[in-house]
Amino acid sequence: MNNITYEFINYKSKEFKEVSELRFKILFKPYNKIHKYDYDELDYSSIHLVGLDKGAVVAYSRMTNYNMNGKMTNIVVSEKYVGKGIGIEMLKIHKIKAKEFGVICLYLNARLDTINFYKKAGFQCKGNIFISEKSGLALQPMYFKIN
Repeated sequence: MNNITYEFINYKSKEFKEVSELRFKILFKPYNKIHKYDYDELDYSSIHLVGLDKGAVVAYSRMTNYNMNGKMTNIVVSEKYVGKGIGIEMLKIHKIKAKEFGVICLYLNARLDTINFYKKAGFQCKGNIFISEKSGLALQPMYFKIN
């Protein structure tokens, strides 16, 4: 983790092509529901954070502000870097940025296999598990109250 740097980028930056590839590879390709994924409607209005190793994108997350609530989506870490604290660090950075923007709560929909990770980061389950129309996956709504 010591070699990882974190940067906020926008969807027009040169790194965003790598972001799109990483998002598809981790979030959609394994589930064979979506066959191509470049951009979506949230890319244009979100804050994008990347984790870089020697300039290569190895992690990504984004936050979209909806009336003082930060929607966290597309949180991914390349397989080779999982378990090294990168995801936790990215969530810490987003929490700081959220506070700067006056966001009072972060929320996300966690895959069932990631619930414990988000609990370690301070998120709590809220509501019932549902099936995503986009991915077909079972997801658990979770939230984190900004102090």
